[in-house]
Amino acid sequence: MTASTEISVILVSYNTSSYTRRALESLFRETQLSTFEVIVVDNASSDDSVSMIRQFFPQVTLIESGANLGFAGGVQLGAAQAQGKYLLLLNPDTVIVNAAVDRLLRFAKQYPDSGIWSGVTLNNDMSLNTQHAWSKPNLRDLFYSAVGLSKLFSKTCFFNNANYGCWERDTIKDVDIVSGCFFLTTRELWDKLGGLDATFFMYAEEADYCLRAKALGHQPIVTPDARIIHHGGVSHSHFSGKQIKLLKGKVELVNRHVVAWQRPVYKALLYWYVLNKYLVHTLFKPKSAQRREWQTVFANRADWLQGYR
Repeated sequence: MTASTEISVILVSYNTSSYTRRALESLFRETQLSTFEVIVVDNASSDDSVSMIRQFFPQVTLIESGANLGFAGGVQLGAAQAQGKYLLLLNPDTVIVNAAVDRLLRFAKQYPDSGIWSGVTLNNDMSLNTQHAWSKPNLRDLFYSAVGLSKLFSKTCFFNNANYGCWERDTIKDVDIVSGCFFLTTRELWDKLGGLDATFFMYAEEADYCLRAKALGHQPIVTPDARIIHHGGVSHSHFSGKQIKLLKGKVELVNRHVVAWQRPVYKALLYWYVLNKYLVHTLFKPKSAQRREWQTVFANRADWLQGYR
């Protein structure tokens, strides 16, 4: 680690050339810090991601992994070369606005004991995107999700506590889990926890990190002052593929952070959630692409119910 590098920004790209270019352009345009480095790990993209980065961003440290290591594996590779006191995980499908990185770092210095800091995400039209912070796994929350009440009453914290539904994203808030799309942590805590667990190929790896950090007394915290645009899921061409990975990540999280006797109940509720989605689309949208995608997810239940082990 060099004394001159305060923050290392790590992106993992996989066939996201145009998004990665836009993310990097916004990062360099909006970030005023004089002591930061940017590391991009490319997971064997088949598009022009590597040549694009070499052509337009020679100041970036480019690591070619040679294989698709997933998000956690890619970040681990980048972190191994990072020199910063802080590590910022940033998705390639994000856009930095209003000096968000500078704001987030200032916030981290105001709350140094937290160890994990994040901001608020926006949609491309600058409307609020609430998929950036969650509560830890909870049977009640999963039940409300399985039966559709969390979506029906999404603005309430009683039925949508998992996503902090009643929080207007206009105040600082302690949370259990923050999204890996805009995820700041210290190098010291990273090394203490061993970084992200690469068992989580994609999805829930940041949740696992947050819950392990909380067990050590660190409290993830979000500031509304640092906001970015996040598209989400652009490296997936199929809805079913993304959902299967999401479910595998959730099950793996349950396997690791939920007491043994509750695990079968959690998995049953996840099964119910997917079955409910499949049946609803079969009844009301039998010819839709969404019905076929949920059918694929349900058909693969034996796989995702095992988690990533």
